[in-house]
Amino acid sequence: EVTTKDNTKILIVSIDTWRLNGGDTYVAHDLATGRLALRNASRVRAEYAAGKIEKALHDVLLREFEEAPPNQPIIYRGDPTQLAWIQTTLHASSADWKVVIGHFPVHSATSGEHGDTASLVKDLQPILEAENVDMYLNGHDHVLQHIQLGGVNYFGSGAGAREHKGMTTSYKGLMGYADNNYGFMLHEGSATALTTTFIQPGGGRPYTYTIRKTAKNILQRIVELF
Repeated sequence: EVTTKDNTKILIVSIDTWRLNGGDTYVAHDLATGRLALRNASRVRAEYAAGKIEKALHDVLLREFEEAPPNQPIIYRGDPTQLAWIQTTLHASSADWKVVIGHFPVHSATSGEHGDTASLVKDLQPILEAENVDMYLNGHDHVLQHIQLGGVNYFGSGAGAREHKGMTTSYKGLMGYADNNYGFMLHEGSATALTTTFIQPGGGRPYTYTIRKTAKNILQRIVELF
């Protein structure tokens, strides 16, 4: 938890989404045994053929990992210890802003990239909503996007090193996005307002959104602490 010069308190919780998800999009990880296995080799080949992944990633995945034998599947166990820590940490805080940061998105409106992370929607989203998290920040999908669901603002900023074209514009809760270009996000705020701006090469600012705290929001958070 940090306190700014104007006495604004910000809780920033950084989480390990690899453990929560039991691996990533292509590689499964059994936390209990340490085993790693390719989720689906055919998918890797198909996505490379369609131009969705680069040759380097395609080659590494197929060279370094094999699919798990049918009689020895990788078991998804989640990470209940980390989930409990996340909830306890968020619940104990009286910060003006609660921000959670993870690599994988909970929600993502990209088309042709990773999209939603089902395990995070199931296990993490209820905690974010119950503990009144203001913002969840992620990368992974190579666009800039803002999705608002259940009172939580999901900001995806993954366009710093690679660009992706393709968004599901009808995605529920999609507030704004910028694809097919590089970019990053700028966050500025006070105790009552937090503004996020998408910034692209040349100084373009295609989207800006401000989260505002009302007296009702602040009172609700105080009551929940007691």
